Amino acid sequence: MKGVTCMVGLTMAVSLAGCSLGMSYSQEGDQGSISLGGGVGDPSPAPSLDRSLPPEVAPPPGVTLPDQVRFTLDNGLRVVLVERHRVPMVAVRILIPGGGGAVEAHQAGLAVLTAEMLDEGTTTRSAMEIAEGVERLGASLRSSAGWDASTVSLRVVKPRVKGAFEILSDVLMNPSFPEEELERVRREQLDWILQSMDEPSVLANNAFANVLFGEEHIYGQPLGGTRTGVEALTREAVTTFYRDRYVANNSIMIVVGDIDEEETRELLDGTLAAWQTGSPRSLVRPRAPDVPSATIFVVDKPGAAQSEIRVGRIGVDRGTEDYFGLTVLNTVLGGSFTSRLNMKLREEKGYTYGAGSFFDMRLWEGPFVARSGVQSEVTDSAVVDFMREIRRMSEEEIPEEELTRGRNYLALRLPQQFESVSDIASRLSELLLYGLPEDFYDVYVDRVLETEAAGIQALAKRHLDPEDMVIVVAGDRATIEEPLRRLGIGEVVIIPDPERDSGS
Repeated sequence: MKGVTCMVGLTMAVSLAGCSLGMSYSQEGDQGSISLGGGVGDPSPAPSLDRSLPPEVAPPPGVTLPDQVRFTLDNGLRVVLVERHRVPMVAVRILIPGGGGAVEAHQAGLAVLTAEMLDEGTTTRSAMEIAEGVERLGASLRSSAGWDASTVSLRVVKPRVKGAFEILSDVLMNPSFPEEELERVRREQLDWILQSMDEPSVLANNAFANVLFGEEHIYGQPLGGTRTGVEALTREAVTTFYRDRYVANNSIMIVVGDIDEEETRELLDGTLAAWQTGSPRSLVRPRAPDVPSATIFVVDKPGAAQSEIRVGRIGVDRGTEDYFGLTVLNTVLGGSFTSRLNMKLREEKGYTYGAGSFFDMRLWEGPFVARSGVQSEVTDSAVVDFMREIRRMSEEEIPEEELTRGRNYLALRLPQQFESVSDIASRLSELLLYGLPEDFYDVYVDRVLETEAAGIQALAKRHLDPEDMVIVVAGDRATIEEPLRRLGIGEVVIIPDPERDSGS
């Protein structure tokens, strides 16, 4: 068809009569249309299609990270600006390195509680005034904490950016942590913890982390904390954490959207240029314990109709040189719908609605975990399938067709991660937080596509040794214990249901 542009999803391989997938790509985000690939195609009539053959998939488009302007304020605040003028929208992300992983294990949940408290009142505004001000501007203001950083995010239309910056700076620089609001937020956090203790999936996640990293390692605790830990957190602990981490010279500001450097500097001169500096405590990598091998840990959840299975080990940090190979490896094993784990446990066996795996790469070595919820009566069989599929990764080279599918899955998904100004800010956050090369996304597609079967197998031998795997199952002990013992994998250790043991 002459003059027609094909609009296609990045994760779909489709062929439309008269449209050439390889010739034109257009994706709408809140910054407008970005173009990847070549021209509009041959205007001549389309040839007839052989519908007995699957459509050819065009080569994955590359991504070039937008130009950046970088500067540092006198108070040490690093600023990264990306101009996007197609749509009058501005997104801001403030990164405060040192999130949940920056506290001792007994203070797990402190970073989350502190982030939640930022907009609960400042020295100049009440929580209600902050909420009403943000709503009046039609803006979005959120604060949160992950393992490696706390984040404050703002999204607002250009004409109202000045007012939004004033609220953002107030929240960052002047939180008052009122006692009454702190108790309310703490109670909400405790309520969520108590509710989650009834969820086998949460029990399995928490037990897996605790077995893998131990009681003294912060990764062995839930990011949001435990009931006893959060109950012990005081206002003094919150203010101390804030004063240590939330300082200008420990922070990075990313601005993306319809704004230039002069406007950005002008906004900062009247707001965050006055943000205090400090001497953030250096982060010390905690030592991970030796993990017991040949053991199945069972979290007893009486009457549970399903078992939540976690199989894994301590993995790698985000700075690993094996990033691209491990990402492709995991895509084949459990990182997509057509992965081996999902096809085996869901499509072939019908044990579950879904199974998968991932490497949780953090500032320090995070966990590798393969996971699923399965029917109780097939728990032992599912564990065998998990171990078999993990073992296959190191014993056999991946067939070329399967490897190509996994590589293309990753490469084709990349452009959709840059659709909006908020997406671009998020991607830049990752680069800056972990000190990744500036050309990381420029070379991403090439690095993924150049992975080879032999290299993937070598990585599996190094990072997925089945003998080093920890197995945790949360489910009905009466149903699953004996079948698991009969597998002969190793000792079965019972972990009581913490909800019942806590007396709640």
